[in-house]
Amino acid sequence: MGLPKQRGRPKKIEQYVGLPATTRVAKRQKAAGSVLVEFDEDEFMNWMTTHPHSSDHTSPVPPVRVQKQHPEAEPLDEPANFVENPFEVSSNETVECSSDTTDTDADEDYEFRVVDEDASHLTDAPSKHHQRERQKFVDFDNHKASMLAEYAKLVTANLTGCLCSIDGCENVSVYRCYTCRTAGIQKSAYCEVHAGIHWKETICHRILDASDEPLQHNSRRLDCCEMSPVHSGHVAQLSTQDWSEQIIYHTCSSHSVSSMLMGLGFMVNRAVKPDHAFAIPMVQVALKSRIHGTSYESCAGIFFSDSSKSARNKGLYQPFMDAVRFFSGLSQAVHHGSVHAPDTVGWGKTLCPMCEGNGDGEYPVVLKQMDGFESARKRSVKYGGGHNHGHYSWARQFWCKPGEDYVARASEKGRHIAVESLGCSSQHHSGEEERNMAKKRNQQSQYDRIVHQGCMHDFFERIFNAKGERLLYCDTVIQMIREQYPNRELALSYDVICKEVAHLQQPYMLQTKIKMPYIAVLPVMHAQAHSKECQVKFSPRIIAGLGTKLDGEGVERENSRLAKSIGLTVGETEGNRELDISLIAEDYNCSKLRSALKIISHKLDLAYVDLASIEAAIGQPSDLNRGSYRDFIVENNAWRTNLMNDYRCRKSGMTSVEEMMYLLREQADDRGRAITRTRKILKSHMGTNVASKLRRHLKSQFNQLKAILEELNNIGSTTSDITIQQIIDELELKGKSEEAWIQKYWRGVEDIYHWRHALWNFIKFYEKRVDSQHGQWVLRLKAVDACDSPLPCKEAFKAILRRKLSEDTGFLERGRNLDRSYATSRQPYINSHLNQVHDGFKQKIHKLHFQLKF
Repeated sequence: MGLPKQRGRPKKIEQYVGLPATTRVAKRQKAAGSVLVEFDEDEFMNWMTTHPHSSDHTSPVPPVRVQKQHPEAEPLDEPANFVENPFEVSSNETVECSSDTTDTDADEDYEFRVVDEDASHLTDAPSKHHQRERQKFVDFDNHKASMLAEYAKLVTANLTGCLCSIDGCENVSVYRCYTCRTAGIQKSAYCEVHAGIHWKETICHRILDASDEPLQHNSRRLDCCEMSPVHSGHVAQLSTQDWSEQIIYHTCSSHSVSSMLMGLGFMVNRAVKPDHAFAIPMVQVALKSRIHGTSYESCAGIFFSDSSKSARNKGLYQPFMDAVRFFSGLSQAVHHGSVHAPDTVGWGKTLCPMCEGNGDGEYPVVLKQMDGFESARKRSVKYGGGHNHGHYSWARQFWCKPGEDYVARASEKGRHIAVESLGCSSQHHSGEEERNMAKKRNQQSQYDRIVHQGCMHDFFERIFNAKGERLLYCDTVIQMIREQYPNRELALSYDVICKEVAHLQQPYMLQTKIKMPYIAVLPVMHAQAHSKECQVKFSPRIIAGLGTKLDGEGVERENSRLAKSIGLTVGETEGNRELDISLIAEDYNCSKLRSALKIISHKLDLAYVDLASIEAAIGQPSDLNRGSYRDFIVENNAWRTNLMNDYRCRKSGMTSVEEMMYLLREQADDRGRAITRTRKILKSHMGTNVASKLRRHLKSQFNQLKAILEELNNIGSTTSDITIQQIIDELELKGKSEEAWIQKYWRGVEDIYHWRHALWNFIKFYEKRVDSQHGQWVLRLKAVDACDSPLPCKEAFKAILRRKLSEDTGFLERGRNLDRSYATSRQPYINSHLNQVHDGFKQKIHKLHFQLKF
């Protein structure tokens, strides 16, 4: 017999065996009826240091479990105060729970998980969530009969005893319009006369009789105007989700059939002499589905396939795909308010307001990042890839062509390329790569990747088709950014930035216009794969300037978004592939724009919390105990120099055994830092879905650290072994020194500086767009008034522009409200320190941080 369901808050655990007091966790995060015991990392660490390492096939720490309670507990084979596993509770332990349940939260249910000896869940203690989910099945079974009856009447004519729906007509209904019926229109039954009238007044409505026979009529004739020719018409098939209909259209020389059908709510598959047109709601859904990773064939199959034929067999797949692709340009123009003149003002693309809104160079640095994405390859025509039939003009706004390949030109002229060592031991390849390497890379691809560049706020900006991730793309990006922002310094993140810096320092590059980035950094995650010297020179967590909230890994988040759909583009034509990637990039940018203020607020909140914790450690603010920002930069450079010199001195005089010990100690320190970070994150994620993953990661790091220390202690000659506790204590001691706190403080100030300016740039960006005199939308409204379009078109253009103006005004108001909230809550003394950071960027005191000579 299992435990009864326990409620309330656990008070205590008898016979403490390394377990802390239990805490309540939201029911939605826990399994049915479980007793949750909070994970204690300190006890776990102590246990790991005093117990032998388990085998690879046995989990060193089984899940938390409470054994079944029996009427008479069996005696233990071992003393009660000894437990081999600190997370296993002895069978004679009990959990006392409060009988008072009034203190539980009303919004969330808190429950316990009861686990048997074999780690299986007991079924006699179901949770409320389980009961609610189970009740859904019971409710459906109770109502399925009546629902099936109504659904049967919905999908059949059901005309027995039904009169015509037209007021005043008492004839018996002969036809049913299924399109009106499923759209929620009550009047859908018609006599034969009114069914014919309804057919004339509507297009592509599914009108059937009781035998599922359609209303018999000749093909519908559509004329553009009174001047349309009587003969020489063209046949086209109009399709909606539940019906299709043939029409014969006649147009004069002054009108186009594509515009005429668009006015009726249909998108054509081609602009001249179309043979298919599709309802715009279907095309909109297919476009969104394609952006989120659904193939065009699947989209067509959803709308047109039935039990007898697929969309391809019906001849609708290719026309529907063409209609969706061309419709994407129209929706792009409407979204960006360029409907009146896309060829003049451009089709538009979503820009980062936190980069573009800078006013008068107040923010002296621009934050950019770039990376290659190898999954975005294009199969060559020889191996079955698509040809290049042309490009979509609205998609070309993201795509750029690389500039001159200076490495290839230097190789052709026979110049020696001396690669200065910047920490990367691997050779970099650029320009004319070796032929055998190019063949091994991918012979079947016309392009084997894309290289994309964006900002550190995670917006796409430029995309290149690439054959190998060569340095010419980085050269082109630097040159374009310099031209786009002539008065601002460039901070560039790239996963091989060390090679680019080495490349820019070559003699053949001194004559070019490509200047060195002001701050060159490696993405935080990629920096761990580089050498020690690279990390000291380029890691954003070691160098000064970018704080702690700019990691340079936004390109990986962009790659993650691309990966959902990129497999569908491998065999497409070049133009179609560029369009699909552009649609994904535009959709991603739109999502980032919607959440921009939320991200800014989150980053600022984290920065202020970090500063508050630092202030609690180093005391009240004063220039004496914090120094100046310039002193921080000087000390940071000296610290990095000492790091590198110490590393080189140690390595130069080491024996093979000493070098092995040094590498093992570095690995142990890395695991110790990972444990410290994971413990910190776990404290703020208790009771969430990620907590179990963090615990597994923590256990894995402990096991790895224990194995490293065992190997280190075996080859070491010291009398006392190094323990896990010693590793973590030494790391924590280093992080709590006065110098470390001051470094953290100034990095926190850098965070506030960058994200406060991101907010101000956001506000200025929309102030420029909604300005009543020279704003973008005001100027476009004036341009619409001056154009020679018909009055109905002008009114439609103005309505779209006013909609965009209202949308941007909303962004501006929300940005101003957020700025006011931080302006009132900010500590006054931070102002002077923010000014010091601003002056530091203006005076370029970070300059050439990567050219320190060690």
